[in-house]
Amino acid sequence: MLHAKNLPHHFWAEAMNTACHIHNRVTLRTGTSSTLYELWKGRKPTVKYFHVFDSKCYILADREQRRKMDPKSDEGIFLGYSTNSRAYRVFNSRTRVVMESINVVVDDSSADKELDVEDDVGTSCQPADISVEVDIPESTTQQTEEVSLENKSNKGPSIRVQKNHPKELIIGNLNEGLTTR
Repeated sequence: MLHAKNLPHHFWAEAMNTACHIHNRVTLRTGTSSTLYELWKGRKPTVKYFHVFDSKCYILADREQRRKMDPKSDEGIFLGYSTNSRAYRVFNSRTRVVMESINVVVDDSSADKELDVEDDVGTSCQPADISVEVDIPESTTQQTEEVSLENKSNKGPSIRVQKNHPKELIIGNLNEGLTTR
């Protein structure tokens, strides 16, 4: 995981903890149809909070005193899950510290975009020479122009006026618009 994401080697413990955490909740036990977590806790695990390792994340800075125009969050790297609480383990890029926080928004879409770019680099696309001739009959274009002009001339009041007021109760010219005294 570290080599694939080009992370420093001092994050190896975080990568191992994340791998074990996910492995215990996803891998099926041989001979049974239950995971290790189900055998341990007696219920199915919740996996909706799983995020991609090394995704960009935003950490709400609730521990520090902030002034009015200071940013409310710091950018960081998602490293894994806390073993003692519901918090996430993240690397704060500004303070250069690994911390646990529950107030984290993880941007998984940035990791998906990086994977798509890496997959596209290996494939080369050659532009195809395709020529298509399209015949457009002139009579149909003239008929559509006549119909569109007729529809514009028979324009009634806007939908807003028709919806809220009957035509009999409107005083003045409908096409004139709104006038004030």
